[in-house]
Amino acid sequence: MLALPLVACAKVPAKKYDQVKAEAVSLRDSFATKYAAANGAEQGKLVVAARKRIVRLITQDIFPAWLGTPWDFNGVTQKPREGQIACGYFVTTVLRDAGFAVERAKLAQQASLKIIQVLCPKEERRDWSNIDVPEFVRRVNALPEGLYVVGLDIHTGFIYHSPKSVDFVHASYGTPREVVWENALKSKILPQSKRFVLGRVDNDVLLTKWLRKDAIPTI
Repeated sequence: MLALPLVACAKVPAKKYDQVKAEAVSLRDSFATKYAAANGAEQGKLVVAARKRIVRLITQDIFPAWLGTPWDFNGVTQKPREGQIACGYFVTTVLRDAGFAVERAKLAQQASLKIIQVLCPKEERRDWSNIDVPEFVRRVNALPEGLYVVGLDIHTGFIYHSPKSVDFVHASYGTPREVVWENALKSKILPQSKRFVLGRVDNDVLLTKWLRKDAIPTI
């Protein structure tokens, strides 16, 4: 039996994952059609609308499906709770299944800094060294709410900055060695890193690529 995730039971997945992925494709295609027919001002509004929908899709449907999936350094599973998943593959699989045209395997094999550089323009990245976790959380709280990829010394995952908290969602190499959703201040992994590289996932550039269904090459 899988261990219970480190979050409230409300985050237990309510849908089958194939349904989640199908709905993600349908959502992206619907937005893409509207974006292609829109003018500049309307396209800007669609970017704003897409940001809310994508963050909701990932945090309410995709993350819960993956909770409890076993971690392994060489894990490459594409099916939640079947097989094992490495931290980089967790990040790229989530993004691909949300409709971003990333090179799942190639991007997952990069250093976390490179992953963030591929996904985020320079102005949407932060690079902090030699700070503790409370200071890291304080700085994240000063940024816009939304979804971020975080790169650590030897690990990567997502930071979800919600109105309620700053959470760390990742395929954890520490106990319980599975995908977990935890409050960043309570994480045992974050304090092990001396460097925190943060990139905003719901940035305008990446959202526009999602809306246009553009390929996101691993540079």
